[in-house]
Amino acid sequence: MTNNIMSSFPIGTITVLLKKYLLVFFLAILFLFWGIPLLWGKNNVPPRVSFGDKFLKGDIADIHDAVSKEADVFEKKTVTIIFQNKKINTNFLDIGLKIDRDKTVENLKMVLSGEDALSQKSQKEASSGYTLKWWSSLIWGYKVPAHYSFDLSKLEKLTGSKFNVVLTPVQEATVRIDNDKTVLIPAKEGFGIDGMAVVAQVLRDLKNWDNESVSIKVAKAEPAITTNEAEAFKQEIDRLTEYPFALRAGSYNFNLPRSTVLSWVKIQRKENLETVSVESGEGLNLVVNTVLAGRNFSEAKAGYHLEWDVDKDKIRGLVDQQVQGAVYRAPVNGVLAFEGGAIQEISASQSEITTEVDSATEKIAQALKKKEYFIELPVNENPASLSLQNVKKLGIDTLIGKGESDFTGSPKNRRHNLAVGSGKFNGVVIPQGEEFSFLTTLGPVDKSTGYLPELVIKGDKTIPEYGGGMCQVSTTCFRAEVNSGLRTTERQNHAYPVQYYSPQGTDATVYIPHPDLKFMNDTPAPILIQTKIVGNILTFEFFGKSDGRTVTLEGPRVWDKKSDGSMKTEWIQKVFDKSGKLMFQKNFLSKYDSPSKYPHPGDEKPPTEKKKKKKGGT
Repeated sequence: MTNNIMSSFPIGTITVLLKKYLLVFFLAILFLFWGIPLLWGKNNVPPRVSFGDKFLKGDIADIHDAVSKEADVFEKKTVTIIFQNKKINTNFLDIGLKIDRDKTVENLKMVLSGEDALSQKSQKEASSGYTLKWWSSLIWGYKVPAHYSFDLSKLEKLTGSKFNVVLTPVQEATVRIDNDKTVLIPAKEGFGIDGMAVVAQVLRDLKNWDNESVSIKVAKAEPAITTNEAEAFKQEIDRLTEYPFALRAGSYNFNLPRSTVLSWVKIQRKENLETVSVESGEGLNLVVNTVLAGRNFSEAKAGYHLEWDVDKDKIRGLVDQQVQGAVYRAPVNGVLAFEGGAIQEISASQSEITTEVDSATEKIAQALKKKEYFIELPVNENPASLSLQNVKKLGIDTLIGKGESDFTGSPKNRRHNLAVGSGKFNGVVIPQGEEFSFLTTLGPVDKSTGYLPELVIKGDKTIPEYGGGMCQVSTTCFRAEVNSGLRTTERQNHAYPVQYYSPQGTDATVYIPHPDLKFMNDTPAPILIQTKIVGNILTFEFFGKSDGRTVTLEGPRVWDKKSDGSMKTEWIQKVFDKSGKLMFQKNFLSKYDSPSKYPHPGDEKPPTEKKKKKKGGT
């Protein structure tokens, strides 16, 4: 019977069935291996993960409170401190132990989520790491390591008060800069708590989450920086100033005194190694270095040395004041004129020369570090804003119009204000297609901007104000733009005829914030304004690129002129394109009151009457 059954299933068929069953079994195991952790959820704490005496459960994002509570419990555990057969009971917190809750939780999240693997490995490898961590935790459990710091000074204070122990702080050797000398401060030994032994015992208790007694003893504390090390460092500083440092900026040379160089030196105490967080799970092997008296554990995990650097702020101060003061040359705009059918520079421009303060500061600092005793400082030469070279780059090649006005008879303050105000417009470039505002370009007009008091028309009076005379400048600018064939978008005449603006009808009053003088640059290129005063004549010249337009002016025509000085005028501007076709026409109508209605200081008041107040002007 058996033989018949076996004969009905050949050996080959059995082998195939066996392989299929094994494959199904392997796939099932693989599915369970990968599937169970995934079904559990990567956001949940794996099974049998504990911190201290408590198993952590739930969402990884919500475990901070549980960790914090366990840390509170441990820090407040009673611990017996033994010194020379005397005992006191206290807690871990009072002897200097502090568990870092945030770092502990942050590290746990990285370990459980696989983020630590993700930083160096592929996503697939990180996922494998999480799965292995899950099963490892399930089988063997996982104790969360505690990040902590230990402040030995607390234990020293407690020891001194409870056991009447007098500790002698250790003194590290260092070097001090005293004017132009380097002074060595020698090291001194001290007596303090044997920090290595104490921290080893605290690590033992933290690892086992226990509170065994801690024995302490006083030990000689060696300085982290010895006298010999400080002496070698002093010699290094002294070698820095063996030879004088020489600076050159352009044609100027500077020598740096030893005292100046030493005043830039900053002496710092530096760690030899980066301070690393210590985990209880790493055991006692991480206890490195004796904890020195007066220093906490986080400082004692690395050795120290003296290091020098330079104070860049002090270097910058010297560059900004001494070097820049000697090297700096202010820019001077050139004076242009239209002669022989082209723009000529009749007075040459002068470029600005400056020191590059930041890069010069950095170069000096690096040279000191490398002991390079000759230092070439960078110097910049910036062309003046108004030069023949610059205006040609803008496509400006001709004089398109100019305006003049005569200020003969002006008092001293008015002449001063004309020079200050017209200077604001010298070298101004009006971009192509933009509207020009006289008041915007002029800026504030007051004592702080250099103006003096002079007469202005304000309300129904003529009174002194800072900047009196600006209307002479705006009137001259207005005449230049009209002669250049530009489109005026805002202009207002004065309240009454002013002698300086003859012929009447060609003036333009301004007063902050209104009225203003505005016009459009509708020419093919930017317009450069150049102003000058020769004798009693103020001139505005507009340089640009001609599009062939021509300008004809009619008037100004005066009518309705009365014996009290009041009148009306009309000035007509006609602009034609290069083919002779009229582009636009602008009629400037002006109405002037009698000057007697706007008395000057000292004049008798005019008869009281109702009249419309006009805007101010000069």
